[in-house]
Amino acid sequence: MPLERPPNALTFDIEDWHQLVEWKIGGRLPACSSHVLRQTYDILEMLASRDLKATFFILALVARAYPGLVRDIAAAGHEIGSHGWSHRLVYRQTPAEFAIETRDAKALLENILGTPIAGYRAAEFSITDESKWALDILAESGFRYDSSIFPVRTRRYGIDGAPQGVHRVKTSSGAEIIELPLTVAHWGDRLYPVGGGGYFRLMPYSVTRSAIARVNAEGRPAVLYFHPYEFSSAWLLPQLSVGQYLRGGRYIVLHNVNRRRNRRRFQRLLGECRFVPAAEIIQRA
Repeated sequence: MPLERPPNALTFDIEDWHQLVEWKIGGRLPACSSHVLRQTYDILEMLASRDLKATFFILALVARAYPGLVRDIAAAGHEIGSHGWSHRLVYRQTPAEFAIETRDAKALLENILGTPIAGYRAAEFSITDESKWALDILAESGFRYDSSIFPVRTRRYGIDGAPQGVHRVKTSSGAEIIELPLTVAHWGDRLYPVGGGGYFRLMPYSVTRSAIARVNAEGRPAVLYFHPYEFSSAWLLPQLSVGQYLRGGRYIVLHNVNRRRNRRRFQRLLGECRFVPAAEIIQRA
């Protein structure tokens, strides 16, 4: 009798694209725009139409601007996790800076909801070999699990050789935290990141679907991640100077490619795979 395929974790990193890009390229942090509000409610409607629950890792800058959005996500039965405070990469912070941002972000979400926050995801998966110290701080801050590590080294993130399944990490201080790694899949003799963000939007749908099936056949859940702006039907253009557009043009274009097709692909995926919040995967581990 074949084994039942495990459910997969459906997660969203809630951040304002305009704020993110204008800070990264233009060096300024504008107020959180209403785009993220409309885009996130759109996601909630898509999930409600299929009676699906997910995990929303919310950036504190968004939560501070729109606390009602955080409450509405929780009221719809979804899990709330922390995406940090400012979207600064972990390995570009000192441990002291990271500790302050992380604890402040967790406290903000807990004050809005009145309930503990168990899960964390770093900006751009920036817990790497160079910033593993962050796991100590997460455990000490009261997080039960982290979902920030890609078990393959890329130019910007990942830890080569890290376990691909849910596992417990003993930190250098002796504390323990559960790691829910992002999904990678073998093609030939190499591992590649799959299952979310630009990987889902830019690669053929069949690649993602095949990778999920392969991971599930091995008895592991896939961990899928998306952002609100990836389902916008219109191109998003930040307020930048001509020079800044020239410097950041490739980044802006890549973030806009395949937006219209992405919604259709996403809805197809929801109908073909089993999805649950990250917390449910952690409970099953």
